[in-house]
Amino acid sequence: MIRFANWYFLILVPLIIYIFMIRKKKSALKFSSVKLLKGLGLKKTAKHRIGKYFIALGLITAIIALARPQLTQESSFINQNGIDIAMVLDVSGSMESVDFEPNRLEVARKTIEDFIKERTNDRISLIIFAGTAYTRVPLTLDHNIVRESLEGITSRSVNEEGTAIGMAISVGLNRLKKSEAASKIMILVTDGDNNAGAINPDTASELAKELGVRIYTIGVGTDKTIIPVQSFGKTLYKQYEGGLNEKLLKEIAETTNGQYYRARDSKALSQIFSNINQLEKTKFEQDNFKQYTELAFSLIKVALVLLLVGIFLDRFYFVQIP
Repeated sequence: MIRFANWYFLILVPLIIYIFMIRKKKSALKFSSVKLLKGLGLKKTAKHRIGKYFIALGLITAIIALARPQLTQESSFINQNGIDIAMVLDVSGSMESVDFEPNRLEVARKTIEDFIKERTNDRISLIIFAGTAYTRVPLTLDHNIVRESLEGITSRSVNEEGTAIGMAISVGLNRLKKSEAASKIMILVTDGDNNAGAINPDTASELAKELGVRIYTIGVGTDKTIIPVQSFGKTLYKQYEGGLNEKLLKEIAETTNGQYYRARDSKALSQIFSNINQLEKTKFEQDNFKQYTELAFSLIKVALVLLLVGIFLDRFYFVQIP
């Protein structure tokens, strides 16, 4: 995009066009006859006006240079610091429960993806867990990678069965411990209880507190877990009571100065992420700036060349006849 710092000089452009292109100039010399000159082949033709065109173009270019055209570059930010977020998602078998439509895991994936779209200035890491935990995507500003990775997650993405909440928190902390962001948070989505892994959730929570990481815990699912099972070509449904340890999730959130939420349906889960989005707003100082590239110096050079060529053609190369 081009802007003019001294745009008011452009008002002179129509005047130049009028003087050179519209107004007819009367001859200062009067001849009784120009037949002799025409007989020598010095006729007034279109080419005799070329010099004036060059002069006019040179003056217009010089006026544009005076108007200081500037090429606007993209806005830049100085010391821009967003929030670093570790998304920790339970992919254990119980997340296939169909009490959510189509199931808990699919709803969680879609809701997280919508949340990521709102966090354009934040680095995001994706950790998944079942009987163990691992980093699927390290902290990155490339949210397309995070979303693509989310699409490929299934309940078979982690081979070990179980729910290792303490391990999941620890892996998330490994992603955040070297972060220099002003705010570091973890969002833990699970439908179970800690029953696997070598790290106790209480120990992991205390470590998160020391590192200044706030943990938002989200318990998903109704009071019944309904798992579809294929048997002889038919789909059967096995139901289980309970499974979610709300007390543990509340303790994790309280220890780290976070919050605990319960999502009993997909709408509630979406609202929870919307609330977190409002709570964790990225704050920026007004240190953004725009950089401009001056084009005037190049235009001045072009204007001088056009003027010199125009004067030469008009005064020396072509003979003008009244």
